[in-house]
Amino acid sequence: MGSALQQEILDFAAQYSCRKLKGVEQHDLFGAFGLEGDDADEFLEAFSKRFSVDLSGLRWEFHYNADEPPGRRRVLPLDASGKVIPYQPITLELLEKAVLAGKWGYDYPEHTIKDLGFAAHLPDWRHLAAAVLLGLCWAVFW
Repeated sequence: MGSALQQEILDFAAQYSCRKLKGVEQHDLFGAFGLEGDDADEFLEAFSKRFSVDLSGLRWEFHYNADEPPGRRRVLPLDASGKVIPYQPITLELLEKAVLAGKWGYDYPEHTIKDLGFAAHLPDWRHLAAAVLLGLCWAVFW
């Protein structure tokens, strides 16, 4: 395992999430504990208070699905060439560095934020196709 501080962070996350670790804490702490959306926001707020860390510099758009539809991104960080920047997981190491520094220290690349707005809430083509197919079946057989 890692340092005593890493273990303390893991214990805090396990206690906070009420879940057992899935074994990927080094690569994606939020994924390991199933934290996303409001749960992730609330965890970070509690983490900030517990470890006295200023998280005002954290940009959730880069790391997890905060207020978006489950499994879909409403807000996209774009790099200088306009390509979508994939999620950068929040790792145990990043949280440990934040505790040691007293603040969030991730170096975000040059970017712009694209808000998809209402379009993000529309169903993707698979859901729409399934709904149309079910509607046709219902019309034909009932």
